[in-house]
Amino acid sequence: MSTNRIDEDHSINSANPGAAPLPVVNSTPAVSELPLDVDRLLAVYLRTLSSPTTIKTYNTEIRMALSFLDEDIGRERLEDVTAEDLSLYREHLMATYASATAAKKLAALRRFLTFTYMVGATRINPEALRFFAKSPKVAQDPSYNVLTEDELGRMLSAARTSNWRDYVLLAVMAGAGLREAEVVGLKIGDFQEVGDEQVLLRVEGKGRKIRAVPVSPELWSLVQRHVSLSGKSLVSRTDARKPLFASREGHDKPLTTRSIRYIVKKYAHAARITKAISPHSIRHTVGTNMAVNEAPLLVIQQFLGHSDPKTTLRYIRRAEDLANRAYTYNTLPTS
Repeated sequence: MSTNRIDEDHSINSANPGAAPLPVVNSTPAVSELPLDVDRLLAVYLRTLSSPTTIKTYNTEIRMALSFLDEDIGRERLEDVTAEDLSLYREHLMATYASATAAKKLAALRRFLTFTYMVGATRINPEALRFFAKSPKVAQDPSYNVLTEDELGRMLSAARTSNWRDYVLLAVMAGAGLREAEVVGLKIGDFQEVGDEQVLLRVEGKGRKIRAVPVSPELWSLVQRHVSLSGKSLVSRTDARKPLFASREGHDKPLTTRSIRYIVKKYAHAARITKAISPHSIRHTVGTNMAVNEAPLLVIQQFLGHSDPKTTLRYIRRAEDLANRAYTYNTLPTS
C-alpha cells in the first residue's frame, strides 16, 4: 500500500482530481492498495477523529482488517462483507494476538463499519457488529491500578535519591495529573506566573485541546530548580521552546512516551510496588485522590482535561467504593 502523509489542509489525492479532498496517513503497513471507493470512505471516516495518534492507529488497524477480508476471504468490495466474515477475522486475531491487542483492533474495525453502515455503504448493522466482532475479555489494564499515598511517596523518594530529572517528572505527573503524551510535550515556557503567586501550566491534551492546570507553590519550586540545574532559563525565549524533560540521547531532544513508561516502572520497582503500574496509574491516582477529598466533578473534569464528564464519574464511584470499605483501614480489634 502506498505511504502518504496527512497535510493540515487535507490535500487532494492526485490520482482522482474530481474526488473530494482526502486525508492520507503516514507510516501505514505494507499491505495491498484498497479500492478507491473504500479508500475514500476510510479517509472521510478518519476526518471525524480529532487525535493525530488515533488517526494514525485507526488507519493502520482498519487497513489491515480490510486487507485480510480481501486477500484471505476474497471480499474485495466492502458492501459484500458479511457477519460471518467478521467472525472469521475475529478468530484470526484471537489466534494471532494477545487479547488486549485483538480487542483494540476489533474496536477500530467496529467503529469504522458502524460509520459505513450509517452512510449506506455496508449492510451489517451495529448490533450485529457488536456480536460478531465482539472484543475479547481483557484482564484489568494496569493503568487502572491506583497508588496509595505511601506507594507514591516511596516512588518519589526513590527517584529523588537517584535522579533529579526523574523525580521532578514524577512530581509533575502527580501534581498535575498528566497523560504520558502530555508530559512528553511539555516545554519550559509552558509555565506562566499570573500574579498572587499563582502559576498555570499550559497543557496540550487529546485532540490538541489546550487547558491551563494550576500548579502548587511546592511543585513550582521543584520545576524552577530542575530548569536551573539543566542549564536553562525560565525567562529565555529560546529556552522556552525547549522540552521541560529532555532525553540524554540528544541535545534538547524530548523524552518519548516509551521513556516515560520505563521511568514509572523503574521507580515502582524501586519502591517495591508489586502490582502493575503505568504512567496512567498516576493520573488515576490523582483523580481518585481529588474525588476522595470531595472535589466537585467539574473541577476534576477541567483539571484532568476530560471532554466527557462520564469519564470523570469513575473517580467519584471509586471514591464512594473506598468510603464503603473504610472499615478495612481500621485495624483495631473489635472482640
